[in-house]
Order: sequence, then C-alpha cells, then structure tokens
Amino acid sequence: MQLSLKFIAGLAATASFALASEGTVVELQRRDSFVSSDDVLNIKSFSAHLNFVNSKYKTALKNFKKNTGKDHPLLRLILDALKRDGTGSVDLEDVNSEQLWAGKMSYGGQSFNIDFDTGSSDTLVNPEAYHPSKSPTSRDTHKTFNVAYGDGTTARGDIYTDNLQIAGLRAKNVAIGRSVTQFITGSEAQRSKGIAGLAFRSIATFQNELPFFDALKQQKAVASGVFQFTLKRGSGSQLNLGGVNAKQFKGNLSFVDVDPSQGFWAADAKVNNRKITAIVDTGSTIISGPMDQVRAVVQGIPGLTPFRNGGGTMYAYNCNKTPKIVISIAGRNFQLGANEAHYGKLSNGQCVLSIQGQENMPLQAWILGDSFLQVASVVFDTDKNRMGFAPQN
Repeated sequence: MQLSLKFIAGLAATASFALASEGTVVELQRRDSFVSSDDVLNIKSFSAHLNFVNSKYKTALKNFKKNTGKDHPLLRLILDALKRDGTGSVDLEDVNSEQLWAGKMSYGGQSFNIDFDTGSSDTLVNPEAYHPSKSPTSRDTHKTFNVAYGDGTTARGDIYTDNLQIAGLRAKNVAIGRSVTQFITGSEAQRSKGIAGLAFRSIATFQNELPFFDALKQQKAVASGVFQFTLKRGSGSQLNLGGVNAKQFKGNLSFVDVDPSQGFWAADAKVNNRKITAIVDTGSTIISGPMDQVRAVVQGIPGLTPFRNGGGTMYAYNCNKTPKIVISIAGRNFQLGANEAHYGKLSNGQCVLSIQGQENMPLQAWILGDSFLQVASVVFDTDKNRMGFAPQN
C-alpha cells in the first residue's frame, strides 16, 4: 500500500520552523559494533539485531490492532508472523556502530543513557536504570507490559510515571516501563539502558500514556513539536528537540506528509526508481525490505553475489566497485556513498551491501536505518505531521 502524500519544498517551508531556534541538543553516541576493527561483519550478532528489529515491528502491529481495533494497512500477511515473539539538543553516541543511537535522559533524578528510536513509541529501561523507590515523584500506574524480541530477550515489568529531564527540558508524570528482566544485555548494557520511542501513539504498548516527546510538547517544554536527527559516522551526531539546526544540512529541507494514525514515520519513496513505502527508523542499522521488492531492486545492480543470512538474503560485492544506490524521498535524491553502501565485509574481503531482503518481514514496507540516515538530516514534525529531508553538511 502506498500512502497519500504531498511534497513541499523550498525556503518558505524551511523558514516556517524559525531556524534561529535550534531547540535543545542531545549529543548522541553509538553502541558496540557488529563490525570488527578490521571491518569484518559479525553475521551472528547482526542476524540477532535484525530479529530484534523485526520483533519490534511485530509488536507495533499487534499494538496497532489492540489500540485501533483493525489491522495495520501495511501489515504483510506471512505465516505466523505476528505469533513469533521474538529546543534542546542531545549529543548522541554511536552505540553498536550503526545500530542504535544513545543519549542521556533522567527519570525521577536517575540519569542513564538510552537509545532514541523513531520505530517505536514507548520508553523501556533495564531494571538497574530506574528505581521507583528512590524517587518521591514516582507513581505506579498498576499496569504492566511484556515485549518479546527476536534476539531471545524479553522486556516485561511495570509502568510508572515520573518527572522527566532531558538536556535541560522537563516534563512531569511521563511514562516509563521498568523491566524486571535484562532486555539489553552484554556490552550494549554498559552504554545504553533502554529504548525511548519517538513514533506515534497508535503503535504504543502503553495505552493512555503519552510518549516522552509528546509529553514535552503537551507541557510546552519545547518551543515546537519538531525534532531532528543528524547521524554521523564519526563525532557530532545530534538529536535536536523542539527546533531545527540548519547548520546540519545543505540548502533547504524538502517535506513529505505522514499519516500519524498509522503510527510510523512512513512515506512514499523510491529505491533506484522503484516505488516503495519507507519507514525512517533510527533503531535499525541498515536498509531492509520485503524479499520480493529487494530482489527486484538488486536485479538491476551488476556485480552482486547473494548469500543467505537467517531469514533473509544479503549481497556481497567487490569493494572497489561501489554499487549505485539512490533513495528518493520528499522529491529529493540521496545517493549512498562508499561508506553507506556497505555494512562491513565478509572474511574473503568482499563488501556486504547495506540492503537486505527479508522473508519474515511483518510489514509491506522498507526500513531506512543508519545506512540512509548518515547521508540525510531528517526533521520529524509532529505539529504538521510531516518529515523534512536535506543532505548533511
């Protein structure tokens, strides 16, 4: 299914954000890498990550039906897909080199790093991150959650509300799910303690509770209902809350409408001129899509050798011959460079294409993760229900 969209471009649209206000900056960092120091891809760990992402979307689709009483229009009918469990600015840290992006926030005065995820809507944390008994402003909602991920972990526990602070912005009575189980594990857990969702409420696990950015907006802690991700391979990655930093991109933003009732930051797009529906997801590493659609795209790219990776197919190529991958969205073309077109190497020295076809993908849509987000600065506008795109500076 293709969404009904409107393209808006030019200086007038960009100026509507009053770019003099950059909002509040959250510095971002990455987590551990699926790629070794010599650029070899850890297939096993990477497969677990993709299973985690697929499970996230299966949960979102279940939540959509629970919250709305109907199937999601992007639901992809695959056998048992939904039964498998599986203006401030924050500097972001690259946690899991091209996996998720972590920055600092606090609930009830307890501070921790958390992954900011535009592909989900709830804030969930490991048990050590948040202790309700240590906060006089904590309130137990007497509601629970249970989310199983495809990497074998499960987040389950109780939902609380407490005072939120992020990069100097404050809001009261914001929902947080404290898991009694460790769903972020290993070295990841040393750098990030949970997930903070930035998608719309219709896919939320927490019913009748606002996602954290919606709470900031409702309580007028931010100047406007926009946030901006600019993700870079090195340092300087940022999440801007409540404003737009025009220094992060070249030229003007081009906009495309989104339908908030569908829950995702989704829009019509093209990959090498083939029409797709795309979800922009800061919680995913690469670009992935339904197997049949990916196969149709890669058939037009010479020099690719397919290989199996769990429930999907990836592609290898000679690193000296970067394939041409162009993502078109909001009337703009974004070509992946050599760094973005590949995601690590095989042991034989061949590069791995940063696009994977997945047989068990629950959505009739593509997921645009890090490999795309490192070429574009993206503005998410909850006031006008649209996304803005421009090439990074």
